[in-house]
Amino acid sequence: MIKTIQYFTLFIFLFSLQVSAQKRETAGPVYIDSAMAIPVTAISTRKMKAPSTEYKLVNPRNRGINKVVPGKGLPKTQDAALQSKMGELPSKAPIFTFDAAVTRSTPTDPTGAAGPNHYVNGYNSAFSIFDKLGNQIVAPASLSSIGGEFTNENLGDPIILYDEFADRFLITQFSDTPESFLVAISQTSDPVNGGWNTYRFPTNGALPDYPKISVWSDGYYVTTNKNSNTASTSQVIYVFERDRMLIGESAKVISFPLPGIRTNGFYSPAGFHAMGGELPPRGNSPIIFLQDDAWAGVSEDHLKLWNINVDWNTPTNSTITESQELGTGNGVTPFIATFDGGAFSNLAQPDNAPDVDALQATMMYMTQYRRFPTYNTAVLNFVVDVDATAAEHAGIRWYELRQPSNGGLWSVFQEGTYAPTKSDRFSGSIGMDAQGNIGLGFTILDDSPETPIYPSIRYTGRFKNDPKGIMTVKEEVIVKGISADPSTRYGDYAHLTVDPADDLTFWHNGEYFDSPDRKNRVGVFKLAPDFINDVGIVALVKPINATLTSSEVVTVTIRNFGVSSQTNIPVSYSVDGGTVITETFTGTVPGTSSVDFTFATNANLGTIGQTYTFVATTNLDTDENENNDALTIDVKNLFAKDVGITSIDSPRTGLNLTASEDVTVTIENFGGEPQSNIPVAYRIENNRKINEVFPGTIPVGENAVYTFSQSANLSTSGRYLIFAETNLEEDQDNSNNSKTKSVANLNCIPEGSDCTSFGDGLSYFELGDILNERIPCTNGYADFIGFSTDLDRSIGSYTVTVKTLFDNPQDEKFSMWIDLNDNGAFDDSERVISAQNIPAANTAFSFDFNLPADAPLGQHLLRVRAGDTSFGGDLNNPCSVLDFGSTHDYSVRITDSTLNIDDFLLNEANLEIVEQSPNPDVRDGIYNIFLETEFDQPLRITVHNLLGQKLIENQVKNVNGRGYQYDIDMSYAATGVYLLRIGTRDVGIVKRFLVK
Repeated sequence: MIKTIQYFTLFIFLFSLQVSAQKRETAGPVYIDSAMAIPVTAISTRKMKAPSTEYKLVNPRNRGINKVVPGKGLPKTQDAALQSKMGELPSKAPIFTFDAAVTRSTPTDPTGAAGPNHYVNGYNSAFSIFDKLGNQIVAPASLSSIGGEFTNENLGDPIILYDEFADRFLITQFSDTPESFLVAISQTSDPVNGGWNTYRFPTNGALPDYPKISVWSDGYYVTTNKNSNTASTSQVIYVFERDRMLIGESAKVISFPLPGIRTNGFYSPAGFHAMGGELPPRGNSPIIFLQDDAWAGVSEDHLKLWNINVDWNTPTNSTITESQELGTGNGVTPFIATFDGGAFSNLAQPDNAPDVDALQATMMYMTQYRRFPTYNTAVLNFVVDVDATAAEHAGIRWYELRQPSNGGLWSVFQEGTYAPTKSDRFSGSIGMDAQGNIGLGFTILDDSPETPIYPSIRYTGRFKNDPKGIMTVKEEVIVKGISADPSTRYGDYAHLTVDPADDLTFWHNGEYFDSPDRKNRVGVFKLAPDFINDVGIVALVKPINATLTSSEVVTVTIRNFGVSSQTNIPVSYSVDGGTVITETFTGTVPGTSSVDFTFATNANLGTIGQTYTFVATTNLDTDENENNDALTIDVKNLFAKDVGITSIDSPRTGLNLTASEDVTVTIENFGGEPQSNIPVAYRIENNRKINEVFPGTIPVGENAVYTFSQSANLSTSGRYLIFAETNLEEDQDNSNNSKTKSVANLNCIPEGSDCTSFGDGLSYFELGDILNERIPCTNGYADFIGFSTDLDRSIGSYTVTVKTLFDNPQDEKFSMWIDLNDNGAFDDSERVISAQNIPAANTAFSFDFNLPADAPLGQHLLRVRAGDTSFGGDLNNPCSVLDFGSTHDYSVRITDSTLNIDDFLLNEANLEIVEQSPNPDVRDGIYNIFLETEFDQPLRITVHNLLGQKLIENQVKNVNGRGYQYDIDMSYAATGVYLLRIGTRDVGIVKRFLVK
């Protein structure tokens, strides 16, 4: 009986724990205060203070706890919600774009909002005002010049907001004198000619870091990165009394914690921002944050929501309640939202610039809420790593949530991870127009040497009726980045708003770089239809590039770009300008929808290797826009077997490279059939080829990354030419089999020089075929050894042209070296230009230099440096870190036009030295020498040790026109490195080899 009671008691205890665990937490305010309104006159009536022009690091990011559990969290493979291919719907180019800010503040915090007649722009730590055509009507002004509570306040993190329900603009920033949140709200709809009311809302002794503001019917809601160690019990969310602010009266502020939240150091929840002409009912204002299961205390990836209900009459009655957790059982696909353990340096840039902050653990601004007749909706986004098995690859996880009734539960209507190429995409800002179409602005970045992309701003989108989870619109460019971000700090956010004038046009504001300036570019675009009747062809579904036949099915996608449904649409196609096949689609295509149509007549595409040009069109009589009727696309009848190397991804130029550097390549299947077990090879300089087999399968049109099991020895300082190829048996097109890449093992890389503060260093370099314009600053060093030009030593004299951004007639100087002995160092004897003055900024200056008459033929490294050495650093020391300046490396190939054609053939020859028995347990000491060249005269071969002693000399002849072959017996030689030379007395190839 006693045991029964004990078991029953234990059951009740465990049941009560389970009920308690499922109970949603509720909390009250943790801080209540108020602020007086301080009115200021219209901006147009006052003299505004110009923004600071100094280089400024604004608000170093605040971190609290950082509890990532290594190895914890799902997914362990690729993101299951990944959109890996770009949408096919033709997008509209931006209506217009314009630079909204040019500054050197780091970061810029781009923000802005469109009203009926103005676009108000903000950045660290200033604002400006434009008309709706992008013309600036109020010049950039310091935030402090707003006056009132903003007087002498210039700390930053601004947010610009337009409250369409009240027809007012808000300009906000935070303050640390004392810690508070500053708000300026326009007294009318005119931000230029109407006055403003300013407020200082106290934040109870803590800086309201990273504030984001949104509109709800009963308040202005502000989320912050604050109290991350105690976010579940301390103030994180602030609500301002909107009703009283709109009439310029004193207003209350109520602060709430986020009960039940888990954070990972820096974090940023979001409030739902109401838009679309109809306010939500008062109360139940949602707050949302992501929870990553890689964090301590989080069992699954989910979206966590809270509801806030404020009582302005009795503020202590206000509450915040855990509302929902949308996890893997509620439509949320597992995600990886943590980069580098929560660090702020994540995404690689071109030119060896610093890795930039991916803006993780952040609900990106804004989370936009809109009401429709039968449901309410919210769209939101944050950055994720799209594949746990590969290097970090940033994509944008986005959601559309829906709520069937006011105050009801939210559900995931659709989600997607937008990462359609290998480039990183992050810093997203998302919105929905009045028709339910979604626009997404974002930043794209790619450090690939073959296809580098500096931080650039683009947009995509989808239409309401498109397949769920897909951004169906092709990317459009708002601005192409000109240089890399010189800092790890990026953004720290972007800002997309919907134009209240039509509720259809998107205005997106993001950051890009034009060294040394950080710029904000606004892109104005629209997805909604411009015509009633408008159809066209958007895709050729079949055939695709493949191994094709003489009777291929032809399927096209018809798109109704217009508003009205369409039926009985004439459709046609032709191939290579031949017979036009015309048929009729008899079904119905609703507005902004697509349908596939298959022709009854097939196409003859039977010639292997031929490219066919398809022209497909619609011919609707009532079509109002002929620009999108036709689609022209090429389809190739692919060789069945055709693979090749598209890039050599590693190694890269660096310091102290080792004897075991990974060699990684990207293999692409260009052919019409999947390929498996592909032979691949690489060679360093003229060394023996390393032959291996890629064991996987590559589908048609796709690629795979392969790292050779045998690493490369790059331990000797100097420049290396890496060659990689595929050797697929019966490959039908060898033109794409191979790639080459230059890397260097350098004895010094002088990173850390400051080329940002005053524009010191080189912004332009030109020598022969090398033309490098608009050189980014990065960290003071950049690797450009892939840039090369020929220098003929028989000519002797050459001219180099440079520019700098630093304007000082005495202090900025330029030096240049050529590593003639190929030891990876730059000796004083190899300096060809020494501390020549660059007397003015943004002006091309040329300097002459001479090559030594006996300069060794072949490829060599070239180093250039420029800077102001009056503060620190030795310009003529190639390894010295300059206080102000930059260092860059290039390549040159020294030739000699006085040599005959045979000498050139020999200079370009391929020399291999292969140990006859590479098995380490067998040492027979026989080395096979093979020189592949079209040169056919007798050559001399010599072997020296590192003391300069000649060990072997002999003559070697061409073997039946195939090259030169010779065997060397080193079985009695001491272990060590030896030098082999083969050539004429004037021209030869020298190569090191190791006797073990």
